[in-house]
Amino acid sequence: MDHYIDIQILPNPEIAAPLVMNQLFYQLHLLLVDGNNHAGISFPGYQHSQGGGLGSCIRLHGTAKVLTALDITRRVDGITDYAAVSEVLAVPEQVKNHAVFVRKHTKSPRDVERKRQHLLKKSGGEWNEEAQESLTRFIGKLNCNYPFAQLISHSSAPAKGMDKNHFYLFIDKRITPEKTGQFTKYGLSDPTNHATVPIF
Repeated sequence: MDHYIDIQILPNPEIAAPLVMNQLFYQLHLLLVDGNNHAGISFPGYQHSQGGGLGSCIRLHGTAKVLTALDITRRVDGITDYAAVSEVLAVPEQVKNHAVFVRKHTKSPRDVERKRQHLLKKSGGEWNEEAQESLTRFIGKLNCNYPFAQLISHSSAPAKGMDKNHFYLFIDKRITPEKTGQFTKYGLSDPTNHATVPIF
């Protein structure tokens, strides 16, 4: 993780920055799937506060060789219309911290219905207080206030009446000691080894 590329979303009165972020993040995901590259992603403008978000910059981390091989400006159609892409740059010698950017899984409304059916069956077909308490705890997991990107899944079938399967990819940032390891096809820290990226 000694080099990086910044992809800074350009101000555009016609398209909101989060929409551009969603599309850029999706396109980078496709590049990482195709190329099997060992690149990590961070969000310098990440804010977990109320009204926060991923910011307007995606930072790709990796070796100079890996980042050059991604060839982002050529392989991501129209990227320069919406974002400024830096050259491959060396990470500063002094960094603030290291962090993991990890996916946070949440429950969907379909999961709630499945859980309700399971609890109903478990209680012998009679809805009771215990089942209600269990469902309430389960629903509490739905309340996720992490910043997210809205993406399209190609690995699962779309909901009935929909042509594409949209989902929210919630992302958590945690400051942690430096650690090497693998990244997912989203460029996020693999949950088994929590590889870090430098923060500067």
